[in-house]
Amino acid sequence: MNYQNQYLLKNNIYLKKYLRENSNYYKNLIRNPEFIYQLIEMMKRKYKLTIPDKLEKIKNDISMLNSVMDVLK
Repeated sequence: MNYQNQYLLKNNIYLKKYLRENSNYYKNLIRNPEFIYQLIEMMKRKYKLTIPDKLEKIKNDISMLNSVMDVLK
């Protein structure tokens, strides 16, 4: 595994966790260092870290706050 991939794994706790949960990807990562980018995308989809997921979360939070404000009125 090259240094760039090691650095990414060390500094991204979600990526490290995802790789530990799916240990079969270690072999792919060692054989193909470019696999790290696919791995990051898979991790983002699993842990809902993509832009649409974040927007959906914000929308839900605003909706919840709005309902709380309605109850308090």
